[in-house]
Amino acid sequence: MKKALVIGIDGVPYDLLDELIQRGVMKGLKAILDSGYSLYRMKASLPDISSVSWTSFMTGVNPGEHGIFGFTELAPKTYELYFPNSKDIKAPFFWQSLKNKNLIRQSLILNIPNTYPAFPVDGLLVSGFVAIDFDRAVYPPDYILILKEKGYVIDVDLMKVREDRDGFYRDLLESIRIRQDISQWLLNEKDWDISIVCITETDRLHHFFFHQKETSLFDDFYKKVDDFIARIYKTAQKRYGDDICFLILSDHGFVELDTEVNLNAYLQEAGILKIDKSREFYEKIDKGTIAFAMDPGRIYINYKGRFPRGSVRVEETEAVKKQIKESLFNLRDKKGQRIIRHVFEKEEIYRGRFIDYGPDLVCIPDNGFDLKGNLRKDTIFTKDIFEGMHTWDNAVLIVPKNIKVDGEINIEFPSRIITDYFEKR
Repeated sequence: MKKALVIGIDGVPYDLLDELIQRGVMKGLKAILDSGYSLYRMKASLPDISSVSWTSFMTGVNPGEHGIFGFTELAPKTYELYFPNSKDIKAPFFWQSLKNKNLIRQSLILNIPNTYPAFPVDGLLVSGFVAIDFDRAVYPPDYILILKEKGYVIDVDLMKVREDRDGFYRDLLESIRIRQDISQWLLNEKDWDISIVCITETDRLHHFFFHQKETSLFDDFYKKVDDFIARIYKTAQKRYGDDICFLILSDHGFVELDTEVNLNAYLQEAGILKIDKSREFYEKIDKGTIAFAMDPGRIYINYKGRFPRGSVRVEETEAVKKQIKESLFNLRDKKGQRIIRHVFEKEEIYRGRFIDYGPDLVCIPDNGFDLKGNLRKDTIFTKDIFEGMHTWDNAVLIVPKNIKVDGEINIEFPSRIITDYFEKR
C-alpha cells in the first residue's frame, strides 16, 4: 500500500527556515530539498494559533466546518469559559476518511496539538499539548506504560522559563532528543500507512528565545531539528522505500514580539466594553457592552440572545462593526505606530455550519504587537517574558516538486495533497 509521512515543525516561519537552509545550518533538510522537494510560504488559520491551525490541517477544512476557533471558548449563551479539545472537533480527520474508504489501514499520529484526549485510531495516537493527564493522551492504552518508561514527555514545563532560562533551554534539547528517539522507534516498531510526527519544541524556543535567532543558541537548536527531520525521513525510506508522499509543514509563522496589546483595556477606554470588576473572567462583561475580545484578536459582538447581558440587536450589526473597526484602526502606540493591520469579518474567512459560533471579527496586528484578551489588565500596553509571537502569513510547507501549487496556499491544503495521493489509482 501507499505510504505518507508528515513532519510538523510547530511555529517555524518561512523566512527563518529559508535562512537557516541557505546558511548551511540545516544540511539534512537541504539535501532533502535538493532530492526533489520545494519550499513554499503558507498561510495559517485565523486566528493563527496551534489548536485552530492543526485542526484545520487534520480535517482539511476551515474553522466554520470543524468548530474550533481558539484555545478558549465561551459556552453557548453564556460567558462561561471552557477549553475545547479533540471531542469538540466537528469534522472527520483525513486519516479517518481514508480508512473509511479502505485506502489505508494503520495510522501513527504523534504529538499533534488538539488531539487530547486521545481517541480510537487503527494504529497509535499520542496526543500533543494541551494534555493534562498522560493516561488519557495515548491510544491504545497498551503504550502508556511503555512511553512512560522511555521518558516520553508531551511538553516541557513552561513555568520553568520564568525562573531558570538556561535550565528551560536544556529541557527543550532533552525533550526533542527523546521525541526523536521514540518517534524513530515507533516508525520501525509499528506498521503504518500514514505517519505524522509533530515537533513542538520549535514553538517553545521561539516564544522565549526569538530575540536570539541570530545566535549560536538558535543554530545549535536547529541542528537538532535538522537531525530529527533527516533521521525520521531516512527511517521511513529505509523501511518502505523511496516512493513515499513526504511533507513538512508548520502551523503558523513567528516574528519578534515587542509589546503585548490588551484589547479589552482599549475597548473599555473606547466605551465599547463595560466591566463589572466584582465578577471573574468573562463574567465581568456587564450590561451596555457592545463587544469584547478573546485571545488572540477575536472580537465578539455582545448580541442580545447570544450572551446573557447582550445589548446589540441584529439590525445594528453593520453600524456596530463599523464603530468597532474604526476604534481598532485608531489604536496607536506611544510612538504613533499603528497596531491593527487588518480586521476580517467572519463571513470573509469562515464557511460552514458552525460559522455562527466563531468570532464576529478577527484582528491581524502589525508585527511586534501581540493581541491579548485578558480582562484583568487595565493597561493597554504591557510586557512579559515572551520574545516571539505568532503570524498568520508566514508558515511553511515543503512538498514534492511534482505537486502543483498555484497562488496562495493555506493550512487546509496539505491534507488534500495526502488525500489525493491515496485516492489516485
